Amino acid sequence: MKCRQVLDLAAARLERMRGRTLDAVDIARSDTPEEAVNLVKVISKLSPLLGNLIEFKLVTLLNAEAAYRPHGRWKRQDPGFPDAVFEGSVTPVPGLEIKTWFPLATEITARFKSSQTILAPDQTWVCLLA
Repeated sequence: MKCRQVLDLAAARLERMRGRTLDAVDIARSDTPEEAVNLVKVISKLSPLLGNLIEFKLVTLLNAEAAYRPHGRWKRQDPGFPDAVFEGSVTPVPGLEIKTWFPLATEITARFKSSQTILAPDQTWVCLLA
C-alpha cells in the first residue's frame, strides 16, 4: 500500500460520514432564554475538548478498515503534527490534520506551523469537520 492509497481510503471512509453525527458531548436544553444566550457566547470554548474527542473517534473509525491491517494502523498524536498518523510499512508516513468548526462558534481557524519539508511529499491532508 502506498501513501496516497492510505489517504484516499481514509478520505473515502470519512466522506461516508457526511451528514452523520458523532456523539461526543450532549448539552442539555437551556431552561431560560438567558441561559441560551450565555451558552451561545461560550460554545466556541468547547472546541478543544470536542476536537480531541473527534480525533479519538476518527482514529478508531479508520482502524476498523480491514484494508489497513496488513500495512499498519492509525495513531493519534498529541501534541504533534499532524493529529493522526498511519504507523506501519508505508513511506512517507501518511497523516491527517483534523480541524473542527461549530456553526455557533465565533470563528473558524486552521492555524498550524510546520516546515515545508514535512508537507512536501503530500502525505498530510487536512480534514475539516463542521
